[in-house]
Amino acid sequence: MNTAARGGVWRVARREVSRIAGDWYYAVLMLLLPLAGFALLCAIFASGAPRDLPVVAVDGDHSALSRQLFRMVDATPGMRVACEAPDMAAARALVLQNKAYAVIVAPEALERDVRRGEAPRVVAYYNAQYLLPASLIRKDLRAAVGTLSAGLELRVRESRGEPARAAGAHIEPIRVDYHTLFNPQLNYSYYLAAALLPAILQIFIVVAGVHAVGIELKEGTAGAWMESAGGSAGRAVAGKLLPYAAHFTALGLFMLVVLFRFMAVPMRGHLQVIAAATVLFVLAYLAVAVLIIAWTANLRFATSVAAFYTTPAFAFVGITFPTFGMPAVGRAWGAMLPLTHFLSVVVGEAIRGAEPAAVMPQLGVLLAFVIVAPLVSVWRVGEIARDPRYWGRQ
Repeated sequence: MNTAARGGVWRVARREVSRIAGDWYYAVLMLLLPLAGFALLCAIFASGAPRDLPVVAVDGDHSALSRQLFRMVDATPGMRVACEAPDMAAARALVLQNKAYAVIVAPEALERDVRRGEAPRVVAYYNAQYLLPASLIRKDLRAAVGTLSAGLELRVRESRGEPARAAGAHIEPIRVDYHTLFNPQLNYSYYLAAALLPAILQIFIVVAGVHAVGIELKEGTAGAWMESAGGSAGRAVAGKLLPYAAHFTALGLFMLVVLFRFMAVPMRGHLQVIAAATVLFVLAYLAVAVLIIAWTANLRFATSVAAFYTTPAFAFVGITFPTFGMPAVGRAWGAMLPLTHFLSVVVGEAIRGAEPAAVMPQLGVLLAFVIVAPLVSVWRVGEIARDPRYWGRQ
């Protein structure tokens, strides 16, 4: 870039910094709201996993065994026996009032049937509308009842003179040997917080980028903007976005500090690769912002398009619902989001400890956003910025 070109970029950048410093809207949009979003997510996922989910106990037996069952349920990390209901009608009312996630019923004659060698059933009613609480309750209840059953069977066999080791082998003749490759702690912040923080950041990047260019059209200052860049649309866009690129890159790197330092998300790979991906992530979304405002040429409509593009993005990145199970439209929408490819780098490097070569395709896609989007939008920005018909549009 020659001296004149650099001068045009820096003139536009200085002009934009003055605009940012003189309007409180930018401080709220670019700093206060993103940091508030980070703080809220950190507070939500501080415990790592949901604990002590309230359940209702319906004890139809009122025996020592049923009381032991509910003590073991209460001792699980995921459940807490919030109260005991006299019957199913009262328990159902508590679930409908959102005071409990499940009802656990100890049947009548539970202890008597166990002594007779029968197999009574402990019944659980849980609300599967809440997928996460339902899966935790199901897992912990199965573990509690399984442990109780195994203990009872072991005592019976030992009372008959069977050695403890042989009795254990009879109880579980075939065992599954689980080896958790990643996130053995079952910490939900490792995959949800690590995805939600960038999902929040991308919204503000696109909205700020759209506003930065669109406000020139709305206020009719696009001509002066082009003039400060020496008439070059490329220099005008580069100078306009330079302060935003620097700010959001710094905010993105701070996000990594929050994730890996304060939220203790493991870093098993190469931090420098994730840092490079963060830079490309910011530039990619700024490029998308220019693309949106260039082809809408209207700040209000462009802001709506930006919200439509970024707000539901988290649903399509494959973190909570696997992309393999999505229809072709869902997979295509996810592929058009820089967030999808950025999270592939973060998960691959931080959680899985992959080699940099494994995430190079995703880095390449982010780079493609940075290169291709300006090619089809910067010249269009020049056209609408020089045409007074687009000035003053609300």
